[in-house]
Amino acid sequence: MSQSYFTDLPDREIFYEGKPYLHFSGTSYLGMGSQPEFRKLLIDSILKHGPNHGSSRNSNVKLPIYDAFETYFADAAEAENAALLSSGYMAGQLALNTLGQIVDLTWTAPETHPAITFGNQQPSNLSHKQWQKRCIAKSHDLMGQKILLLSNAVNPLIPEVYDFKWTKKLSSANKYYLLIDDSHAFGILGKGLFGTYSQWKNLPVELMVCGSLGKALALPAGIILGSQSLIQQVRENPVYRTSSPPAPAFLNAFLEGQDIYQSQQQKLNKNLLYMFSAVSQLEEFKMLPEYPVISFAPEHWVDELHQKGFALSSFPYPFPASPPVNRIILSAWHLPTDLEALADAIGVIV
Repeated sequence: MSQSYFTDLPDREIFYEGKPYLHFSGTSYLGMGSQPEFRKLLIDSILKHGPNHGSSRNSNVKLPIYDAFETYFADAAEAENAALLSSGYMAGQLALNTLGQIVDLTWTAPETHPAITFGNQQPSNLSHKQWQKRCIAKSHDLMGQKILLLSNAVNPLIPEVYDFKWTKKLSSANKYYLLIDDSHAFGILGKGLFGTYSQWKNLPVELMVCGSLGKALALPAGIILGSQSLIQQVRENPVYRTSSPPAPAFLNAFLEGQDIYQSQQQKLNKNLLYMFSAVSQLEEFKMLPEYPVISFAPEHWVDELHQKGFALSSFPYPFPASPPVNRIILSAWHLPTDLEALADAIGVIV
């Protein structure tokens, strides 16, 4: 049965009823929140910029840190421009609203996050590849349409990383826009810390990438990446002009802490290499060599590993009555001894 753990500070080790558990849940893939050097940098950044900036980006009192972050992130991601929002969900909805006003049709991939859907998405029995084939076939029955394609960069539940080269097979008789949610890709997939934009920018689509920066990157913010013209439309939207931006200290910590991020990324990659070698031959577990999620079906294994001192990710998704999704989440904060203990415990229960 799934357990709920209440803790003040998510770290590699958490406590439940006075007992320590190795923490293999959450989305802190790079373990930044518990990294001492990053926390010190964040405190110094609060002293420099204050705890928050409640004015809108349209205010006549401006903090240069916002423009500096957007320029840096866009350049590193190989996008023409970027726009910061206070959350990934707001970024997704604003990106969707911007593109939704341009297009005639919208085709949504299975399991696309609600942040980039219109709220009326129906459950689909299609796989992502089946959806791709359907889109290609439908495109050849149309002419002169503007079509919006919506998809996550990755499904972190299965896990499954998506390839968008298939868009080259879409009929050239239409114009296509592609909106990708990179929330679970930033810091892990694509170019460095900056997601998948550079991978897909030369496809025959008008590309926009958005997502939360609050997972691997540990920043309470959302971002939209795209062309100059599309990001300009984002900036002219009342949502962007009137909403408060993210706390500036986190942005400063990111810009000044690039060496810390890169070090954490190297640690995570070593952990992925070890665990993939440990579970890749076990049919009951699914893991990709480049992604920090191991999924499995038997719910009783969650309890068995809990009894052995491991806190895993297990909860109903996406609805309260849905069956639990059971996963082991890897992080840069895990030590080699943590992974060895986990691998040994898995070998006992399988």
